[in-house]
Amino acid sequence: MKTNKINVWVTRLMLGALVFSFTGCAFLMAANDALKEGKLVDNLEPSEEYYLGRGVSAVIIQNYEPIKIDTPKQETQIKYLNDMAGYIEKAAQGVTRSARKLGDHTDRSYDQQEHVYNLALHKGIQVGILNTEEVAAHGTPGGFLWLSYGAIHMCKNEDELAALVAHEMSHIILDHGMANYRSAHKSQIASSFASDHMFPGDSKFSNFGRLCVTGFESMRNGYNPGQEFEADNWGTRALAVSGYKPEAMVEVLTRVEEFEKAHEVKPEDYLAHHPPIHKRIDTVKELIKTEKLTVNPKSQTAEAIKARSDRFAAAFK
Repeated sequence: MKTNKINVWVTRLMLGALVFSFTGCAFLMAANDALKEGKLVDNLEPSEEYYLGRGVSAVIIQNYEPIKIDTPKQETQIKYLNDMAGYIEKAAQGVTRSARKLGDHTDRSYDQQEHVYNLALHKGIQVGILNTEEVAAHGTPGGFLWLSYGAIHMCKNEDELAALVAHEMSHIILDHGMANYRSAHKSQIASSFASDHMFPGDSKFSNFGRLCVTGFESMRNGYNPGQEFEADNWGTRALAVSGYKPEAMVEVLTRVEEFEKAHEVKPEDYLAHHPPIHKRIDTVKELIKTEKLTVNPKSQTAEAIKARSDRFAAAFK
């Protein structure tokens, strides 16, 4: 997406208001001091990750216009997605976060794994919709999850939409965004043209703005293959314990595969940064088979299936 001057100023105003709201807090002071010295901003409390996520969200909606929620239909959509995400998050509290048990796709130090085990969201998962048919989905530190209409419209039923939500939620729960920031923070904060252009200078506001732009750029550049496989694993397990078909993860990945075959995926596109879909599909199928993941029979009754179908149709048909 292109950056224009109006959007840059909107983002500056939003982040300025956010910074003003907690100017005296220890997080802002510590983050400002660390960034001035080129150090890592890390070991955040849940409330601090929440404010960082709000800042990253301000950058996201500078790149993608969010819906305005000014119609009953849009209100229904937002409530539906947030109810679903909140339900999945609560139901999946017991799903393993162990890198080893999730397929050993990522390397974490002991301290990093302990952080993932103990990671808690200050205000839970909060879902917003991006008003574009471009396929995009972003989960920020602190629990903000953004889905584009393009990504939502690929899903044909509630189970598939739940799979999309669970996959993106896993990037938040497993701390993937902050992990990428840790590994790349020095070069990105020091040399990012976008962050320097949007937030020049060395004030608290500029430093926090550059940190938020860096967080967005890290997400836009994509998670590494191991993180995507780990997200598929956690998301599939979360589906099963939430009463959705674990096979829905295979189905939504198949939708992505069909989309990629029918459309030219450009290097800057969201989907361009994911590992080969067929490998992810095969890995999820093997997970379901090996772990014997099944769905609660009560969620597969005719009445339950109709309820999910009606909810999905009311929101997105």
